[in-house]
Amino acid sequence: MTRIDPTKLRTDPELGLVFTIQDLQTLFGVTAKFDINEYAIVLDVPGLDRFSGKLAETETPIQLEGLPQVAPQKFSIAAVEQKVNATGSASRSTNYRGDFLAVSSAFGGSWFIRTDQPNLENPQTWNIAEAQFLRQTNSTDYFVGSQPTFWQTQGAGDYWGFTSIQRQGFVPPKPFGGGSSDPHQRLQADSIGRTISGKAEPGTLARLVQGFGDRVIA
Repeated sequence: MTRIDPTKLRTDPELGLVFTIQDLQTLFGVTAKFDINEYAIVLDVPGLDRFSGKLAETETPIQLEGLPQVAPQKFSIAAVEQKVNATGSASRSTNYRGDFLAVSSAFGGSWFIRTDQPNLENPQTWNIAEAQFLRQTNSTDYFVGSQPTFWQTQGAGDYWGFTSIQRQGFVPPKPFGGGSSDPHQRLQADSIGRTISGKAEPGTLARLVQGFGDRVIA
């Protein structure tokens, strides 16, 4: 608790009793500074974790200069996974159900396969649930095998076929993760250029924000 003598405070004709920056530091131990990005006075209150989510984070570029380049083989296997689930009881025989998964690269692209095994002991019951070969470049993509539908009249679920995407004038986002890929994501641009121009008086503060929000980029 801090006791304050009102007679020692300053009086503003519009606001009444006010605290100066020096008063905040002397009476409460609160320092203040002006943030040009937020265009506001930021108070540093002791004992409180201060977090501001309005300033956008800048992505750190990845430096690849000087690193050796390793050419992949034409065909390889990167990961193989076999899952087995056993169910049964004292009055019912044990049933073994499996799920086989493999993924890797081939001929400049990647391949992915998943096999459903309803009865692990009977190979005739096994069936291929998913299988896809994918080759992606900045200008062209090829999807062969099972893939999500891309036409609006079709409901949820995958189909088996061939999809080719030809891009002219833009680069898609870099894919991350393994397994199957969605053609929808490859139809979007990695970045959209913007030219911002205008006139202002010298000394005017200009803030670049995301969309119509308050996250400051610069």
